[in-house]
Amino acid sequence: MQQPQKGKKKRFRLEIEGLRALAAFLVAVYHIWFNRVSGGVDVFFVVSGFLITTSILSMIRREGKVLVFSYIIKLLKRLIPTAWTIALLTFIASFFILPAFFKEQLFDEVIASLFYFENWRLAWDSIDYLAQNNEASPFQHYWALSIQFQFYLIWLVLFFLAFRVMKWTNGRWIGSFALPLIVVISIVSFIYSVYYTNVEQSVAYYHTFTRVWEFGVGGILAFTLNRIEWKGALAFFAGWTGVIGLLLVGIVLQVSTVFPGYAALWPVLSAVLILCAGNQGGKWSAYRFLSSKPLVSFGSISYAFYLWHWPILILYYGWTGKETVSFLAGLGIIAVATFLAYVTIHGIERPVHALNLKKSVSTALILVASLVLVTTLTMWKERTLSTAIAVSSDHPGGAVTLLDREPTYTEDPIPDLAVAAVDRSAIYDDDCINMDVDLDANRCEYGETENYRGTIALAGGSHAAHWQPMLDEIGKKHNIRITTYLKGRCRFSTTDVLGWEPCEQWMDNVLVALEQDAPDLVFTVGDISVTTYEEVPDGYIEAWKRLERANIPLLLIRDTPRYREHVVHCLDANDGDAEACRVEQRATLLEESALERVDLPSNVIDTIDITNVFCDGDYCTPIVGNIITHFDKNHLSATFSRSLAPVTEEQIVRAFERALQQK
Repeated sequence: MQQPQKGKKKRFRLEIEGLRALAAFLVAVYHIWFNRVSGGVDVFFVVSGFLITTSILSMIRREGKVLVFSYIIKLLKRLIPTAWTIALLTFIASFFILPAFFKEQLFDEVIASLFYFENWRLAWDSIDYLAQNNEASPFQHYWALSIQFQFYLIWLVLFFLAFRVMKWTNGRWIGSFALPLIVVISIVSFIYSVYYTNVEQSVAYYHTFTRVWEFGVGGILAFTLNRIEWKGALAFFAGWTGVIGLLLVGIVLQVSTVFPGYAALWPVLSAVLILCAGNQGGKWSAYRFLSSKPLVSFGSISYAFYLWHWPILILYYGWTGKETVSFLAGLGIIAVATFLAYVTIHGIERPVHALNLKKSVSTALILVASLVLVTTLTMWKERTLSTAIAVSSDHPGGAVTLLDREPTYTEDPIPDLAVAAVDRSAIYDDDCINMDVDLDANRCEYGETENYRGTIALAGGSHAAHWQPMLDEIGKKHNIRITTYLKGRCRFSTTDVLGWEPCEQWMDNVLVALEQDAPDLVFTVGDISVTTYEEVPDGYIEAWKRLERANIPLLLIRDTPRYREHVVHCLDANDGDAEACRVEQRATLLEESALERVDLPSNVIDTIDITNVFCDGDYCTPIVGNIITHFDKNHLSATFSRSLAPVTEEQIVRAFERALQQK
């Protein structure tokens, strides 16, 4: 039978409520007025690790075993009422207050938040540099709750295994098995956190395993705190050092860009000092401050306050159009978040807990609610964000340049602004473009993939990728297979162009793959469309010459216009007025293409320049032929790319036929 720990009698630790309150308040203050991250979330993780470990130990002492099903149901009953209520109300408010281009993102993120994988969605967005155009989401803060939930499941597995080992070995104290396991996992997690923060900090910030050690520290305290005897001056000094440390961490460190890693030790150790000091520091101790009635009361609603403050802040930005928050407005946000948190906890969470439903009933309700939510949100998304986008007489897009005169449009431009920001090539959904540290020359196929006459390989970075919809149309019409070799943030260059060294290794792998696959023609972007250095870099030419030595022909297309701001956001802010968002042609494209100023290798069969489709000599306009040309600042929308097939078809097919004849 499980034996209880020896030590002091169990007591309610008021300083934990005060610590929660302080952490939540710091998170809000830094978000609202300083546009920074405070490190308060790391304190939540330590406290959560301490409390859940204490709870599991109590379960084992009380029941003599780990009740897996009861644990999960109790966990869901604790988290779901508040988290789901706030998420759904946030979704509804955001849908009507935030700009139209937010809607697609809202649907995806509310699902990620409701089902506790928002951290992984944000981790993916952080390496998908196209997704980095996304605005701050009203659900972004759910990343911490997602990691917390995932940790709770990890801890359940850990204690279940430790308990089974204890039973098999006739052990008497769960700590003999669980504590060493927690220590090992925490050490490994910390080492991994330090390593991965150095390698890919933006992903490490949201990664579950880079954060497990913070929870683990709390778990270790749950086993050892009763044996720690800090009194008098030591407890006084430790407690106030912890409090002051928490107050300063967000000022001294830019938490969002250096955490977790070594830097996260600061708030974690601050929380440890406070918990170790306990109530032994005397009359003027930090305990007296943290256990005061206002902080303890606020601590009881800190979970809901944390979940409310961020969406209220984002909605404030969306409603007012402001980019900063005044002191009075900030106080208003805190007051509203506090009020809503109180109502949520006392009006929803506690009444739900008081129902004391049977586990089977609770399970059924959770499953039914999940099914209803997913079904309702999916249907709402399909009705609201139609993706049935087709080029037509009302929407000729780039093909308008082939008409004798500009048609009279009877329909609004497409795509709708609600989906225009995600109207990008299928290669993203198909995972056919490397967006992380993967250096393999991954290949996908489009166009005619079975009865094809030959192959055109599309190779390069995202500015090559946005031609895939156009090539796909041409490939299907002329029985040409389109193969892709693509990587975000890279170019078709043997040398680094964008300041990211992995591109060189990836490019070398691509050239090897092209030499082995021997496509009939390689289609890629031939220059960089920024006026200050519009050019054909030496690395481009070296890559072309390497294909020349392999007798692989090339078809080069001039790069596309770049805008100063996100095209979809600009159109939304200006009621769809394309002229308000246009850019001077000389500010994005030179009059003469850089491709015309270099000596091209003999394997370059042809070059394509369709600048006239986007620009009239004076300005480049982001709506052409009643289709929005870009889904961000510098990437073509998939719809507009498809509309360009009739414009480039003759030249591409002619180059392809010539390449076949040269074989």
